Amino acid sequence: MKHEDVVAALKVIAEKEMAINISKPDLQDLKQYNLINIAKGEENARSPACTLTKKGRVMLKANLPKDSKTADIEQDDLSD
Repeated sequence: MKHEDVVAALKVIAEKEMAINISKPDLQDLKQYNLINIAKGEENARSPACTLTKKGRVMLKANLPKDSKTADIEQDDLSD
């Protein structure tokens, strides 16, 4: 996956809490790099429920333009 693809995938997962339109190999790459957690029992689902790890939230926050950073992402980073 290219860097832009990783950031786009993290953004989708942060907004929807589901891996929508992300291929299984790409999901496994994100999981391997400890950027996401896939919900138990959802591994084989078409669009599994996912959450960002702290590392994933930090990467997403660092790669979003300043004006599009949401309060939710910033608040999550402060609470961990």
